[in-house]
Amino acid sequence: MLLIGITGMPGAGKSAIFKVAEMLNIPIIAMGDVVREETIKEGLKLTPENVGKTAIKLREKYGNEAVAVVCLEKINKEFKNRDIVIVEGIRSLYELNYFRKNYPLVLIGIHSSPLTRYNRIKERKREDDSSDWNIFIERDLRELNFGIGNVIALSDFMVINEDSYDNLVNNLKNIVENIIKNKDKFKEHKFIYR
Repeated sequence: MLLIGITGMPGAGKSAIFKVAEMLNIPIIAMGDVVREETIKEGLKLTPENVGKTAIKLREKYGNEAVAVVCLEKINKEFKNRDIVIVEGIRSLYELNYFRKNYPLVLIGIHSSPLTRYNRIKERKREDDSSDWNIFIERDLRELNFGIGNVIALSDFMVINEDSYDNLVNNLKNIVENIIKNKDKFKEHKFIYR
């Protein structure tokens, strides 16, 4: 099995990979959904603060790769017979390394400017989003403390997303099709960063 990892700051456009996965019939798992599910299990409302605290609590309880552990269990259970699985939302080197200890993984980074991301987050109005600039900054800093900047820097492919949604989907689709076409080349893509 080959994993395709997606990384990027909140609001960068990571969720566009769901459209690509649907177009190419590739199973996908979202790491953020795992954290949101755990937040709900704790009986908490989906707010930026509660989801952030849950993410921190999971890491304190199970280690820095906690969310990746849960995701990999789901992948092994639900998608064990698939050649390629997409993992959306890798946020730390611990998570990246955990996946790569188990499967080769090609990483795609999506980048957008803070102002672009802030405006997108205000528009999408997901339950765990806030339109408050200060909360947006707190969330960015929390993500950076998890080490997401290092993961983005180590991406095998990078997409700059300052344009239309359709352009982003087309760029991502081209990259994923390239990975599929050359999947044997990536089968040894298990670089671990310590």
